[in-house]
Amino acid sequence: MGGSAGRCAACDRGFTLLEALVVVFIIGLLSWGLLIVAAPGEAAHADREARRLASLLELALSEARASGRSIAWSPEPHGYSFWHWTESAGWARFPDTSVYRRRSFAGRSELREVRVDSQALRDGALVALSPYGFRSPFEARIVGGDRQVILRGGILGRVSLERIHPD
Repeated sequence: MGGSAGRCAACDRGFTLLEALVVVFIIGLLSWGLLIVAAPGEAAHADREARRLASLLELALSEARASGRSIAWSPEPHGYSFWHWTESAGWARFPDTSVYRRRSFAGRSELREVRVDSQALRDGALVALSPYGFRSPFEARIVGGDRQVILRGGILGRVSLERIHPD
């Protein structure tokens, strides 16, 4: 007797190409939906960028205190830069290999307004971080989606964040 006498014909056929394609399509559709739900929104980008900038400002202040040399920060279109003083050329940007390298904002987050001593910062001006703290109080507003985050730096060298939620 042959070994296949007790088996049914449907058991040997497996999946058809159409069935396999339907399963792959459903998995792809579910994966796409998960990406849409899990992708960070513009408000999350603004929060993350504000936290990163606040951390970098506090780190730069600590380094200025430890080294006795001022560091500067400047807003730029779509991001910001940190600067160090050189005897030969004056203020120079930190190199791209530094933690203080030039940064760009993620998503559509942007730096809308920077104020020093309650006055709008002029284009191209630097905010100095001296070994003794900020030379003047400053405020920077980062906006993304429906979220605004205000960074405030006081003359004692602390950076605080205030999140403004829409009404």
